[in-house]
Amino acid sequence: MALQAANIGRLRSLFGHGPDPIFLLGAGASVKSGIPLAHDMVEQIAKWGYCLDNGLDPEDPSLRRSDWYPWLKMQKWYREDREQADNYPEAVEKILQPRQTRKDFFLKMLHTEVEPSSGYDHLAELMARKRVYTVLTTNFDTILLNVCNANHRPHHVEIIQTPSDYTKLSTSPQYPQVIYLHGSVGHYTDKNTIAEINEQLDDELVSKLLPLLSDHPLVVIGYRGAESSVMEHLLINHAGKASNYRHGIYWCSRDYNAEKSDNLTKRVHKLAGEIQTNFHVVPIDGFDEVMNDLWQHILRQPDSPQTQRTVVNEELTSPPYDLRMLTDANLDDFEWPPMRVRLLQYCERTGLHIPTIRDDDWIRQLLCDQDLASRTEEGDIFPTVGGYLLFAGMPQHHIQTAQVLVRLKGSPEWLADIFDAPGEQVEQVTDIFDASGEQTDEVQVDEVIAGNLWMQLEDIYELLSHINRSFLLKEGRHSKSVSLYPPDALREIVVNALVHRDYEKNEPIIIEIEETCIRVRNPGGLVQDVIEQVKGTSQQEIKDAFETKIKGGARGIRGYRNPVIADLFYGAAEMEKAGSGLSDVWQESQKNKNEVNFGPADDNAAFEITISRRPEVVDTITRTASSSDNFTRYASNLLEVVSFPDIVWHAATEARKAKEVWEKTGAHWLPPFMTYSGKLFTFDNLSTPTNPLSAVIDTNDIGKMTIEEFTDTYGEQCFVWLLNECFYRHLEAQGLWVDKDRMRAYFPRTDEGPRRIKYQARLRRATRTVVKKIRNYWEHKSFRFRLERFGDVWALVMLPGYVFTTDGKLDLLEGKVVNRLSTKREGRDYNNIIHNDLVFWTWVLSRGKHSIFVLNTDSTATQMDMILPDKIHKQNGNQIRIRSNLSATVAHDFGCDTSGIKEIEKLEANQLAQLESEFSQAVSELEKIEDVD
Repeated sequence: MALQAANIGRLRSLFGHGPDPIFLLGAGASVKSGIPLAHDMVEQIAKWGYCLDNGLDPEDPSLRRSDWYPWLKMQKWYREDREQADNYPEAVEKILQPRQTRKDFFLKMLHTEVEPSSGYDHLAELMARKRVYTVLTTNFDTILLNVCNANHRPHHVEIIQTPSDYTKLSTSPQYPQVIYLHGSVGHYTDKNTIAEINEQLDDELVSKLLPLLSDHPLVVIGYRGAESSVMEHLLINHAGKASNYRHGIYWCSRDYNAEKSDNLTKRVHKLAGEIQTNFHVVPIDGFDEVMNDLWQHILRQPDSPQTQRTVVNEELTSPPYDLRMLTDANLDDFEWPPMRVRLLQYCERTGLHIPTIRDDDWIRQLLCDQDLASRTEEGDIFPTVGGYLLFAGMPQHHIQTAQVLVRLKGSPEWLADIFDAPGEQVEQVTDIFDASGEQTDEVQVDEVIAGNLWMQLEDIYELLSHINRSFLLKEGRHSKSVSLYPPDALREIVVNALVHRDYEKNEPIIIEIEETCIRVRNPGGLVQDVIEQVKGTSQQEIKDAFETKIKGGARGIRGYRNPVIADLFYGAAEMEKAGSGLSDVWQESQKNKNEVNFGPADDNAAFEITISRRPEVVDTITRTASSSDNFTRYASNLLEVVSFPDIVWHAATEARKAKEVWEKTGAHWLPPFMTYSGKLFTFDNLSTPTNPLSAVIDTNDIGKMTIEEFTDTYGEQCFVWLLNECFYRHLEAQGLWVDKDRMRAYFPRTDEGPRRIKYQARLRRATRTVVKKIRNYWEHKSFRFRLERFGDVWALVMLPGYVFTTDGKLDLLEGKVVNRLSTKREGRDYNNIIHNDLVFWTWVLSRGKHSIFVLNTDSTATQMDMILPDKIHKQNGNQIRIRSNLSATVAHDFGCDTSGIKEIEKLEANQLAQLESEFSQAVSELEKIEDVD
């Protein structure tokens, strides 16, 4: 049958001159008061059962979903292929045994420190004002009773929980009565298992309820209507005896849609079919909203008195540092697009339900549920330390020491081999002196790795891709490619450092890389849980026992200083939380002939691990491997356009070319604009009298349109034209010269000659030579660009390349010979070099601005404003915002045959010399032709 829909007005009408309504409450009415729904209850039961099996404390805040969820999936009764709420009866039956365990669990779950929601306040007031006398509930919580007691309104409530209470149940009650249909946890009469919820209600209880249901309207809120005891035995089977509920059943539903009612259970449809027009579905926003509406209706005044409470949160122990709230930060600091990806990945790995609509509200609630953010009593949401470290763009703004210091020490030749990007010189090189003060043959380079933990993880992986180069190991007639260090072991070491470090300590992680070993020092030693499992007494005994146990094959020794961070790393498949990380490091090192030592240091103030490289000495001349790194980085050359201005302004103009506009205005600075079909278009407000473009337009013809209207009318090509004009200005503001015909940009030479630029490379501060003279011509590093749409997303596409000039400025070399040689020059740039180029040009465009840079379209902006990104953000919203982070990923390569690549590298110097020779000859030929002409 088609269900009849009613609105909230029908509920208000129940408080007229007819019989007072009866309310039937389900779990949904209590969720905002801290009582878990069936879905969440299953997970709490699973966590409880996991702790019982492993002798753990369920209240331990370091216990995370990634600990108990794998245990739940191994239970034979558990079914992943159905809604989590449908596992509830089996969870109670299989885990909460014996009966005392069940009672202990529910008493713990039902005792919540969350303030009762406003809906219960209003319901209690309706009871106190004698507008509601009977409340039925399928819940076990005492929230409504607690509210009544706290407010002393109503001053007395009859409570019916057990058969012995049935004598108090009345069809004409003197006092309000609350009837617990599923019994009492405290009296061991609660109904939760399949057998219990599918059996009939007590016949005596049903016989007493039927006259009430026959003579009063029934309002159902927060109840699914899934089990048979209430739906079949009470409501459906006795509909006839209750006069088909002649005063109506009003079934409140948050998800009801008149065209699609399949979100209601089969038993609800069956009840509706049984009583026909007496059944009404009322779409609502929630329990609190309904009760507030009814309360306002009763009072007939705009404001309702609110009962104030103070919730006292007495914490027995200080929570882990990564669970603490950062009230001086906010969620706007988070990198939302990558955060969404990480959270969805986490949900998929840990079995969390992912709704069809994943809006920002769902994300915020998920952040709070997983302790990545925390909500105050006032409803404000702030990041936790763990959430901030994982998802803030630059968490060092509030947690300054959350960074990694990488220290490379070795010969200049070794360092030069690591930082092999042509045209760059390694900066911050420090000479090393011995104990006597004599300078050694070694040098040192220090680099600081910052950003959130995922950024740090990627940057460290990339650094290791330079360090851990493979080589061919000859064994008799055969050769095989091997690594200096086992890649999986390095990964475990890095993850261990980031996840387990003490972020309260005022020191960074230190990674020391030498030619013969890698040493990682992590602030914070072993946590107490691990120490207790090791069972040592003195510091040395603990260290020795810990290392001995791990190297002896012990697994499962685990403890978490940062449970939130560990939980998310598990969700990202970066760790397994099986207490096997260091065991895997040891085993992989043994296979690869590496020595490894680890344990607490400095009275457990830190944790140190040292892994030595393979023992073979690789001949620097005859080695035949190296380039196919164990960590390979794949980077995109696209920068996402995050937002555009909302409006395109236009006006008639007699100017046909941009040159005319500049000449007529005589201005030194104009907002980006274009002329087309007798009109001038710009993102800047033409109705502003101070706009310098006013001098060349018909001020009586000023109009504006949306981006969509502009594109539909003039085409996407015109929109790109206008975008390019904005980008040209931005390039010029950075000191670049723009070749608009070829859509490329480059730096000119300086007055002194070559141009070098200091910038922040991927791993260090570096200096890049962007213009240099090669005999009779100048070579400029450049990049081509275009703004292009990919589906619904716009992006800036960059392609590094070269420009060749005769004067180091504008006089371009032309001709087929030059084109051929330019192609040869670009052909020498392999992936790593191109990636370095992309990083450099992104830095130039953003001036090192993290995350976002802006193309300003405001006529009030000056060229200096374009250079200073911080000032740009203070301008109005008429901006084009572009993300400055290159999208990248890191993959692991194993067993790659890298023979022959070194031979290619050896040829590069000869190829460059030959290239320059051919170029010089080409230039000479051009000069001879010009002399003859």
